[in-house]
Amino acid sequence: MHAKSFYFLLEDPPPSCGLPWLSGSPVRQTNRRTTDLHVHERGQIFVVESGVMAVMTQSSYWLIGPGQLLWLPPGFVHEARSHGAITGWSLYITAERYYSVSHKPFLIDCTRLLMAQVERLSQNAKEAVWQDSLTRLAESFWDEFLSIPHHSVSLPFPEDARLKRVAEALSATPADPRGQQEWADMAGMSLRSFIRHFTADTGMQFSAWRQRLRILNAQERLARRERVTDVAAAVGYESLGAFAAAFRKNTGYSPSAYAQRCRAGATDPM
Repeated sequence: MHAKSFYFLLEDPPPSCGLPWLSGSPVRQTNRRTTDLHVHERGQIFVVESGVMAVMTQSSYWLIGPGQLLWLPPGFVHEARSHGAITGWSLYITAERYYSVSHKPFLIDCTRLLMAQVERLSQNAKEAVWQDSLTRLAESFWDEFLSIPHHSVSLPFPEDARLKRVAEALSATPADPRGQQEWADMAGMSLRSFIRHFTADTGMQFSAWRQRLRILNAQERLARRERVTDVAAAVGYESLGAFAAAFRKNTGYSPSAYAQRCRAGATDPM
């Protein structure tokens, strides 16, 4: 369902006259929404203030939480889905600037400075004429953006068709309790070959990949305000303590604290 207060650009906006390398707008949404597969000619910087946004490319799955930013290079086919209310900003960067940025998506934990800069730029990026002060702000934002460390916390999907069947089955039902031998059987491989090929294809051991999938799914459910006990069971944890430990290990938060963070936005010191 499309929320009336939601503003999300599927097509690149026209460049502003005064500063053609950057344009953008605020994002405000009150209900869940899913976009279809689409692609941008420009690089996109998607910043989440509160809520959670999932972005899926052809090879990876990213989850953007409060206070985080995702860089999507131009030409990446992707879809996006949100979980409940979300606020944030979307900026688009033209070729004269994005040549200096990675050609692969990456996630950033925003600094307070960057969040403030993005908010100001998104409010003024459509002005026909840019004042010198706004031009300086944009340059300062770009310096800050380039200086922040990147994270490789996406969930990579295997390219091998046999392994992809396993990944798709688990994505549909993260709580599926089958063991590695049974997944190897689905892939038509011996257990040893399955483990070796899965690690080579994704860069992760199968057990670690499955845990990350479960935690990402749990983050989405918590953002939808599902109860922690229900979420733990839905992603395959019989013990609430084991779920909480795995969740904290992967996110740095307890499940309840993460749910509160999604609702309140990023308030931690950066």
